[in-house]
Formats: sequence, structure tokens, C-alpha cells
Amino acid sequence: MDLSNFLCEKLSKIEVLNNKDKQQLRLLLLDYLASLLAGYKQNKEFSDKVLAVVNQQGGIEESSVFLSRRKYPARTAAFMNSLYGHGAELDDGNKKAMGHVGVHVIPAVLALAEAEQKNQSEIMLAIACGYEAYIRISSAAQPGMVNRCFHSTGMAGALACAVACAKLLGLESDGIESAMSLACTMSSGLLTYSESQQMIKPLNPAKAAETGVFAAKLAQSGIKGPENCLEGPHGWFKAVADNTNEKMITDGWEDHLLIHDCYFKLYPSCRHTHCGIEAAINIHRRINTDEIKKVNVYIYPNAIKLAGQILYPQNADETKFSIHYTLACALKCGEYGVDYMNPPRKDKDIVDLIKKIELIPDETMENREKAIRGTRVVVSLNNNRQEEETILVPKGDPEKPLTYDDIINKLFVCGSNLVNDNQLNALIQYINNFGGEELLYSNILFMV
Repeated sequence: MDLSNFLCEKLSKIEVLNNKDKQQLRLLLLDYLASLLAGYKQNKEFSDKVLAVVNQQGGIEESSVFLSRRKYPARTAAFMNSLYGHGAELDDGNKKAMGHVGVHVIPAVLALAEAEQKNQSEIMLAIACGYEAYIRISSAAQPGMVNRCFHSTGMAGALACAVACAKLLGLESDGIESAMSLACTMSSGLLTYSESQQMIKPLNPAKAAETGVFAAKLAQSGIKGPENCLEGPHGWFKAVADNTNEKMITDGWEDHLLIHDCYFKLYPSCRHTHCGIEAAINIHRRINTDEIKKVNVYIYPNAIKLAGQILYPQNADETKFSIHYTLACALKCGEYGVDYMNPPRKDKDIVDLIKKIELIPDETMENREKAIRGTRVVVSLNNNRQEEETILVPKGDPEKPLTYDDIINKLFVCGSNLVNDNQLNALIQYINNFGGEELLYSNILFMV
């Protein structure tokens, strides 16, 4: 089957969003903006260096960047707002796709919409199509993509952003396919950040957002991308994985849009840490932590590969990829949040507890078909007692969704000490009414 053409035909026919879709998109927008606030604060030193380089490049003033009175080329604004949004690892994602979605699709669409003066209804439709493209394409290539050390958020993100931006520009199926095809040859993103220099991870979704804007504009100009860009003998799927699940592209179009299958995050760390954090918080309530002798953590191998190598984080970026550290803090303190990131806790109680944690590969903790990526925590105590907790699905997943109030609370927590409550309340009111024929008001969105 011509998968590329089939996918783009289907995406081109998505023209109507129901009220449930619109409400989910509003939640996704609020959640992205919360992540933007947190990421701006937590990864600021790195982001400021990137922005200094960007400022040297110049370019036409089209689109807004968070907390900046200066405007930038649309592709550059998409890059920076995505970079900020991924700085604290609090942005949404999808388990089957094994990556993040909104952090590249949303800033790409918003930047281009501001430059092209598109209305809110067009923005919502474009974002929904970008999510659909990312989840289907990335899911079809997993787990092969991660096994080859590609970061799906960057790799598949470029394709999704191209689709979303082409949809925003009003391109038909062949134009959407050309944009996606051009993004295929420009996509990038490796998992090397899991080994060292974790602060550079946001470059992957940022590059995806920038590439998507650029690819869509190229397609709009009439430039054609190669045919069969996904499934061809030298296509994107062949490059990123040994095997492809074509059903992720072809099936399920009569069901709901896949925006409803995304998770929201409560903890500022890699999603592979979340089940362990939740299990540890629950166990904390039942034990005296001074009596802990040993902690066995049964978790799927990919989690250990990507977030199980750092035992003692030296900075905020390393905390995001440390199962040991996040679980130790949650077990000892009964909570985990941004206050535990910068600087990382190095007191004796936390360090001693980390020494007692052992990660044990357990493939039964992951089932992609059932959307399970879980963790079992077994705590051995004095007097040969044990406490055990298994979390297969963390709070924030579609099966255990966050409420609207959870998202609003997250927004205020992430915005503390950066913007005032009046700004946040204005933002909330704006997003609650988002989706009409009005043009984008970037001053409210990006606190300009």
C-alpha cells in the first residue's frame, strides 16, 4: 500500500472538530503553556545561550517568542518556543509513539499562524492533524526507532509539524504529502542526550518545529518531495526501523482523533520515571523510611536504557533522567516536583537511599498493545517486612486522566515567580474561549 499517500489523504479530509475535540485541544494548549513556563525557568542557562546565537542571525520579524518583545522569523520562533517547552520534561506525550507531541506541533503551528494571520479555528484543526500524524507515524516505527537510538520526538516530530503547518496553510493532500516528504529528508534527533549533556534534549523537538514550518512553506511554493517518502525502498521507515506496523497508519480512522490518547505529566522528569514516582509516594504513606533496607524496582528495559544510568544527578537536567533519584526523593519525602530539580538534593538521607535501589529489567512491565509502561517497587524493611506497589498506568494517562483543575494548578505552579496571577488568569480565559474566527493574540499566549 502507498502509505504516504493514504495517510495524507486521510489527514486532508479532517475538516470538522466536535466539542470534545475542541475541549481536549484547549487542555493540550494549557498544558503546553504550563510546560513552556516551567521549561523557561529550569533550562534557562542553556536556553539563553541558544537565544544569543539565534539573535545573531537576524531575519524578518513575523512571530513571537516567549517573554520577548522582539519578533522573529516564524521558523525561528517555532524553534525557540519548542526549546523552552521541553526544558522541564513536563510536556504531553503518547505511549505507543514513545515520544512527545505538543511541544513541537503547537509552537510550529502558533508561529506560522501568527505570521500568516490564521484564525483560531484553523489553528485547532492544524494542531489536531499534527497530533494525528505524529502518533500514527511514530507508533508505526516503534520500538525499532528507539532501538536504533533515534529520538522519535525529533525524528517523527519533523514530519508531524510539516503536516500540521501544511494543513494550516490550506494545502491539499498532495501538498501535505510534499511537506511531509521534504521533512523526511530533514528530520533529525538522537538519544545521545540520555548518556550525557541532558540539557540539549530540547534541541530535538525545537529542530522538528523549525523543520516543519520550513518544509510546509517549501511545499506551498510548489516544491515537490519524493514520492513514497515513508514506505519507499529508501524511505523514512527503512531508515529508522527494521520493521513497521502498517496498521498504525491504516487502521482506526473511524474512531476518535488521537489527541484523546495523549498523556499529561505531573512530574518534571522523563515519563519512564513516573510510575516509579507514583508507586514510591504511595509506599511512603505506609512505612517509616528510616527502616528501609533495600528497594527493588522492576521496570521495562527501555526505561533503564534511557533513564536508569544516572544515580546521583549533578544538575537539574540530570534529575530528569534518573529513576534512582526521582524515586528516592518520592519515597523519602512523599512527593516530587520542580523544587527537587535545581539544585538536586544531595543530603545524606537521599544519597543513602539511592544506594539501596536496584533496577531489575522486567519485560512484563511493558505492553504496547495495552498501552502499559509500568513499574513495580518492592521495599524491604527491617524485621523482614516488605511493602510493594505496582503502577502500570500513572496518573495523567488517558486511563487515569488529569482534570481541568489539575491542569490549571499545574499552570500556576509552573508560572510561579515568573509571571503574575493576573497574566495567568487572562491566559486561562483566552484559552477557554479559543477556537473561533478570531486571529491569534500572541501577546497573551507568550506574555510579550
